[in-house]
Amino acid sequence: MSTPPHFTVSDLVPLMYRAHWAGSGYSGEVRTRESRSGSGAASGTWEQWGSLEVDPDGQYRAEVTHPDGERDLLTGDVGGPVPFAELTHPSLLLPDFDLRITGRAEFIGRDAIAIAGSRRLAGLLVGERVSGLVDAELGVLLRFQRLSRGHDDSAEFTRLTVGSPGPGRREPPPQQAPGLTDAEVNLLYRSDLGPQRFCAELSEQADVVTMMRLARESFAATKAGSRTRWLWRPSDDRVHENVDLVARLAVAMPGSYLIEEAADPGDRPARIVCDGQRLWRAYSDYVAVRDAEPPPRGIAAIVDPAWLLRDPGQVSVLGDAVVAGRPAMRVMVTTDPRPTSLSPLSGKGITSDQVEVFIDRALGICLRQVGYYQEHPVLRTELTGLTTEFDQSVFEYEPPPGTKVITGGLLAEAGQSPAHLALQLGKGAAALAAEVGRRWLSRNDTSEPPQAPG
Repeated sequence: MSTPPHFTVSDLVPLMYRAHWAGSGYSGEVRTRESRSGSGAASGTWEQWGSLEVDPDGQYRAEVTHPDGERDLLTGDVGGPVPFAELTHPSLLLPDFDLRITGRAEFIGRDAIAIAGSRRLAGLLVGERVSGLVDAELGVLLRFQRLSRGHDDSAEFTRLTVGSPGPGRREPPPQQAPGLTDAEVNLLYRSDLGPQRFCAELSEQADVVTMMRLARESFAATKAGSRTRWLWRPSDDRVHENVDLVARLAVAMPGSYLIEEAADPGDRPARIVCDGQRLWRAYSDYVAVRDAEPPPRGIAAIVDPAWLLRDPGQVSVLGDAVVAGRPAMRVMVTTDPRPTSLSPLSGKGITSDQVEVFIDRALGICLRQVGYYQEHPVLRTELTGLTTEFDQSVFEYEPPPGTKVITGGLLAEAGQSPAHLALQLGKGAAALAAEVGRRWLSRNDTSEPPQAPG
């Protein structure tokens, strides 16, 4: 197969997203390499070799030779965990890396697309860069390299043969329909869209009380929860509060954003401004300034919906919708219950097992998100009054005269030195131990008295 002359990112992203749905079988030999810099025991370089054979029906057989010479034989289905995932499951790169095409190449006799990628706005991997060669027919990576501070990991096929199943093998089952169309994958990845630029009112409502009650009840039903109820049950002096916040949000990527809360934010900054060079966090009695940083993870998840590509089997499109007068794509994500960081203003961790998301068809951003836990809505965020026309001066900030200005990182902003932080952590550990002891004594005091020997 030859690559189309005008192969673009919108061609590349669906190809990589569907690589694990490839209908033709292939076999090959693989080499991986891990390198860690430094002077400790963990530093050094390790190589592994292996062979991989994948049938069109999804079954695989792999043999891996470790650096010490030991060999593992692995078999299974490509629908589950497979060896050499960095090559065979390139969709894993899409949520975390902003990929660009750097050229075309031929490698081990295969037509390939050369790519490079840096961290996406809502990506989880900080400080990492990737490069590689994507097979233009299969979508798998023929060669892959991941670079981060002190780490250099790579993998490559040294041989790859593509063909139909041989004699005696099962016929492939009917092809499973993908959950997302190519256009929908590209909308979530924002393949054909320019840098985000918009201004809107952002609202957040979180039912933390219900979420915590349901989470406690769910944990109590487990064996571990029933045995340790005395430890994790809520204390009288610990009250969870619901959230109802509104803020002005302006974004001009790359680098510039404004988050300005409408009401008294309490201990949180009332205004966060980043112009791409510096970041200001304005509190009631001082302003903290430091080098520019990406927006908080909850805001990044609104601006960059590629995180929805992280679990292909758990995402479904439910159709079209209209949110605040704007056409949107309605998406449902089903996940294992776990704390998420989708709370954009309060910064609270929200546990959910389903998230309903409405993606703006024109801008590729999350207009509305509703998180559910055991069918109860526990988090809702929404953008209203959205416009793409606003003055760039909103990203300028000058502290009012006489305002205390603090420079440095988070410790300086919190008014703590490293030594003071260590002291506070020690006090926190002691307080935790005291609370555990108090609950243990309370548990014993409320238990039934021992019976006198009969």
